[in-house]
Amino acid sequence: MKRSFPRRSAIQDATYIGPLRLALAIVMVGTLGCAGTDAGTDSGTDSGTDSGTDSGTDAGADSGTDSGVLERRIFITDTPQNADFGGIVGADALCASQAVAAGLEGEFKAWLSTRMSSVSSRLTHSSVPYVLVDGTPVADDWDDLVDDSILGPINVNANGDPSTGDTWTGTLATGDPYPDDDCAGFTSGSAAGTALCGSSARTDARWTDNETPGCSTELRLYCIEQ
Repeated sequence: MKRSFPRRSAIQDATYIGPLRLALAIVMVGTLGCAGTDAGTDSGTDSGTDSGTDSGTDAGADSGTDSGVLERRIFITDTPQNADFGGIVGADALCASQAVAAGLEGEFKAWLSTRMSSVSSRLTHSSVPYVLVDGTPVADDWDDLVDDSILGPINVNANGDPSTGDTWTGTLATGDPYPDDDCAGFTSGSAAGTALCGSSARTDARWTDNETPGCSTELRLYCIEQ
C-alpha cells in the first residue's frame, strides 16, 4: 500500500535550510565580518594618526618660531658704575640680571663696543621695531637704529620707570666702535683713561656718541633684546 506523507506548508519551504546551505551561509557571514573589521581598523588608524601628527607638529613649530617676535625692547640700567665692570661679558651679565629681576623674558645684551668688538658684529640686526619696555618707539628696525638718530630717548629702566643719565657705549652712531680709548676694554676704573659715552636724554647721534669721560666716572648702560 502506498504511504502518503504530510505536505510542508509554503512557510516551511521558505524557511527550511539544509545542512549544506547552512554551512555555506556561515562561511559567507564570517568572510564578510573579517573584511569589515580590517577595513575599519586599517583606514581609521592610518589616516587619523599619520595626518594629525605630521601636519600639526610641523606647522606649529615652524610658523611660531619665525613670526612670533613683533618687537625688540630696550632699557637703561638703574645702577651707575665706573668703567670697570668686566668688559662686554660683564655688561651683558648686568643687562641679563636686571631683565630677569624685572620679569622680562628673552635675551638682553649691552649696547657696548670695545675697540676689538663692535655692537654691529655681536648684536641681532632686527627687522622689527625697537621699543622701550613701556612700548614707546625707539627705532623702526636695526638700520633705523644706526642711522645717526633715534625716534625717542632711551630713558626708562627694565621696570618701565624713568631713569636718565649718561651711559657707557664705546659705540659711534653707526654701530662701529670708538677707535681712541675704551678704558682697557671696559675693565679699568682708572681716572687716567677715557671711553665714549652716550646721553639718554638725546635722540640725535649723541644718544650713543656724546663725550669721553674718565673711566672712574659712574655711568649706566643701554640693554637691548636679541
